[in-house]
Amino acid sequence: MTALLSLLLAAADPTAAAVAPSPPATAPATTTPVVIEYYYRVRWGGMDEFRKLYAKNHQPVLDEMKRLGFITRIETEVPYNHMVGEARWDLRVTITYRSAEDAVGDGTGYGAKAAEVMDRLYTDRAKHDAEEARRFALLEEHWDVIVNSE
Repeated sequence: MTALLSLLLAAADPTAAAVAPSPPATAPATTTPVVIEYYYRVRWGGMDEFRKLYAKNHQPVLDEMKRLGFITRIETEVPYNHMVGEARWDLRVTITYRSAEDAVGDGTGYGAKAAEVMDRLYTDRAKHDAEEARRFALLEEHWDVIVNSE
């Protein structure tokens, strides 16, 4: 079990033991949902281009993974007013994954299915990859937060 997967499982079920033994290879994946908030701080003047590239090259993959059941909820938010300093974020995308394994693409087929979706949606991968590189070049900062529901 990867360290990230262990962390996600602990966040999803805080009553679980900190170090759980690895399940047998045939054990089913956990069905405890995991929520991750993805924060983006965009360079000044780049928000419109960032949002356009996100909607074109990333959102369709998330939507398809939701349709396939790996993701159960996607929520996108922007702050109402401007924030200052390092606490500032311009876009927050909160994704609820069906399980911790789905959140890290481990053991449920998420990674393989996402790659299949990418191949189907973006036949010109060189163009897609260049646009994704541009999208990330527009960022000042990006971070993820695993949310522990209580």
